[in-house]
Amino acid sequence: MIDKLLLKTFLVFFLLFLTIPCITADEQSLDEFIFQIQKYLENKNIPAYLSAFSPEIRDAEKNSLEKIFNVLRMNKFTLHRVTKGSQNKGQVSAYFRVLYRNEYSAIIETWELFFSRKDTGWQIERKDVVGNLGQLYKLKIPSDRVERVKSIAINHVDIKLSFEDAVLFYDNIPEKETALIIIGKGHLFFSPSDPKEQHQLQLLYKKKALEDRLEYAYLRFSNSFFQRNIKIEKASFENSRPLSQKELDRANSIFNQHYPRSFTSENSLTRELLSFLPRGNQAVFEFKGKKTNTLTYIYSPFSREEVNLVDSEEEKFINLYSPPAEEGKKKLYISFDQKFDIKSYQIDIDFNPKQSFLSGKASIEVESKVNYLDSLKLKFSPELQILRIFDEEKNELFYTQDKLRKLLYVYLFRRPRDMKSCKIEVYYRGKLMPPKQIADTISPAQLDLDKKVVVPYRYQSHLFSQSAFWYPSPPNTDYFKARLKIIIPPDYACISNGELKEYGKLEKVAGVEGIEKMDNSVYVYETNHPVKYLSFIVGKFSKVAEDLETFPVEIFASPNYHFQKGEFLDQVKSILEFYQSRFGPFPFEKLSIVHRHWPYSGGHSPASFIVLNHIPLRSTRRYINSGSPVDLSRWKEYFIAHEIAHQWWGQAVSWASYHDQWLSEGLAQFSAVLYLKEIRGSGIFSNILKKFSQWTEKKSVWGAITMGSRLSYFDFKAYQSIIYNKTSLVLNMLLEILGKELFFEGLKEFYSNHKYSAAGTRDFIKTMERVTGEDLKIFFKGWFDSYLLPEVKVTHSIQKDGGGYLLKFKLFQLKELFVFPLQIEWKEKDQKIVKKFIVRERKEDFEFRAKERPEKIRINPDKAVPGKFS
Repeated sequence: MIDKLLLKTFLVFFLLFLTIPCITADEQSLDEFIFQIQKYLENKNIPAYLSAFSPEIRDAEKNSLEKIFNVLRMNKFTLHRVTKGSQNKGQVSAYFRVLYRNEYSAIIETWELFFSRKDTGWQIERKDVVGNLGQLYKLKIPSDRVERVKSIAINHVDIKLSFEDAVLFYDNIPEKETALIIIGKGHLFFSPSDPKEQHQLQLLYKKKALEDRLEYAYLRFSNSFFQRNIKIEKASFENSRPLSQKELDRANSIFNQHYPRSFTSENSLTRELLSFLPRGNQAVFEFKGKKTNTLTYIYSPFSREEVNLVDSEEEKFINLYSPPAEEGKKKLYISFDQKFDIKSYQIDIDFNPKQSFLSGKASIEVESKVNYLDSLKLKFSPELQILRIFDEEKNELFYTQDKLRKLLYVYLFRRPRDMKSCKIEVYYRGKLMPPKQIADTISPAQLDLDKKVVVPYRYQSHLFSQSAFWYPSPPNTDYFKARLKIIIPPDYACISNGELKEYGKLEKVAGVEGIEKMDNSVYVYETNHPVKYLSFIVGKFSKVAEDLETFPVEIFASPNYHFQKGEFLDQVKSILEFYQSRFGPFPFEKLSIVHRHWPYSGGHSPASFIVLNHIPLRSTRRYINSGSPVDLSRWKEYFIAHEIAHQWWGQAVSWASYHDQWLSEGLAQFSAVLYLKEIRGSGIFSNILKKFSQWTEKKSVWGAITMGSRLSYFDFKAYQSIIYNKTSLVLNMLLEILGKELFFEGLKEFYSNHKYSAAGTRDFIKTMERVTGEDLKIFFKGWFDSYLLPEVKVTHSIQKDGGGYLLKFKLFQLKELFVFPLQIEWKEKDQKIVKKFIVRERKEDFEFRAKERPEKIRINPDKAVPGKFS
């Protein structure tokens, strides 16, 4: 309800405001004047507050306040001065942040006030509202509104929630329905309208529709959604039971669990959670079933994939798609591209490895991509405390954080126009542990576990990369240049992106608290080429080898790590030379490789350096079969070849969405296999193809290549088999169809056109079609967009033909149409003959001539094409 007493007070005192004398310059300084108007506003002395404005704008400010009182029902005010102010043409201006509040909502605005000095004193000559977050809400459940109902049904797109004999807990926002908690006997029915997603659901739950009994549901929606999609049947009076304390406690527990998860952020003024209201058809349903984990259904209208069903406990996508358009209508989606590009970073880091404590200052230069840029959206670890954020004029900026999604929103004072740049500085600190395992491929050579003796070891290295969110980073793929200064204790070394421009000792410190940092090491790295994220590793490493003549390569290692340095360096140089001949020039300034002891095997390949993990063991090493679909570590060159390939595929060229992740892992795996074929021969290559094909056939049912990282959520071996292995097989088929010259010409052009950017599958297809002049859509549709594999029947006949023989084949594709190169192998006496035919149709007739009668005819002998051949 409106505060009537407050309104009466406002009207009475406003009629008397002309009798209040202006604050004179002789009596008070500008700082004192500002302090006084802050107090007037906070104490609700509205007439005195209005007297501070010049007569020309006083009525406008009065009308603004009346709207705040009467329409938005605010009754608390706080005015924060955030800049000292500047003087221009006799006017002094300063920025303020105003917070209006009541018991259920808040408004946060940014003002620029312009002051002038009159004979009678200081006055506010102008007020510009330069930023407004809109109305935010302090949501609370349970509120005063609770009711028992006979039934409630929520229907939306492909999901239906229904409850019988339920208790409804409404939110505290008057005149709007935006949130509900339902406790009762519930039922879930969900069936994706996309056939591919039905297939995914069937793999996970053995059914194309998900049904379960529900314990509760927590719903967020717009007021219009409530009216359209939620039907409530009231309970009769005689069946209405009093609400128990247990039910109230249950509702409170559900609210505390789910409220921070959607439409909420923590603000830098009050540190409380404030909520945005869903709009239109936006909705989030969270519910707990008897057989399922806690699931979250998210509907985001107009996005490419509107429906999300997520296992909240495991943080895994179950379904992600857009329902098909209604008959006769077209789907509309709105692309919410990044409103800005990050051009450069200058980051200063002080890192204490023993406490894993990090202090940082990040100076970020951004370039606007819209007419007026008012805010920045960044990724940032919630483990780190933000101390202050400033713009380039040292104005302190307001920000909010969505800590669940690790998002930071920074709101600007001065909005740069299109293609104009601005800078912000973020000061932060905190204890931040590196992620337990950072690896983008499988481990190097496996060990005989029977002979393994684990050596107690203290792991003295700390790798901070993209997943750590140790600096405010772009939420999407964005390439930038950077300068990184890292201060660490003197007995540690640091390797990072780019070139080492400076190295020295910290000699000057400010204050007594800095004395203990005297003689700390200072590393300064700069990237001359754009990178998509920043990484650094700190550890007790030493440089063990380098080659600066042909290409800058340097090798680092943990203490007591023993390997053949010269042989390893030669391998690296050979791989680099091979890849540059096939793909194009190495994309970065240098390549640093770090061998470290670590409790997990694996590797990580950020721009311009590679980390190889090695478990410290005393053992008689011999290869064993690890059971991994992608493990080729019996060939020692494989592991480093895969990681180096990521410098081209994954770093220089990134992937636009999870659908395109094969551009990183698949191309890197394909590259490594090409290199093994080059140095080890066709026999090894044939063995690799057979292994890849076996795993592809075993796991292909889990999804298409364009399912990307989603494959890893429920079957990691399926993810490896499809994204790594199937992609390698498909690219090898494309190479066979196009020929080496055209294939590598296309690959080089794709790399050149998309270097230092994120590319998609369509970009790859278009490039290959342009270079080769071939229509490849059917090829990619079958191999990339479907989980199915070819089912092929081949018959043959042998006819005497003059002085030789004619070998005739008839081929039938029994189900889906695939384009692929088919190898035919036979023997003529002791000679092995191998021929190739490109299959493009469901039915094909082809023939080959032979000098001798063909024997031991084999179709697809190397299993280079996965599928069923009979």
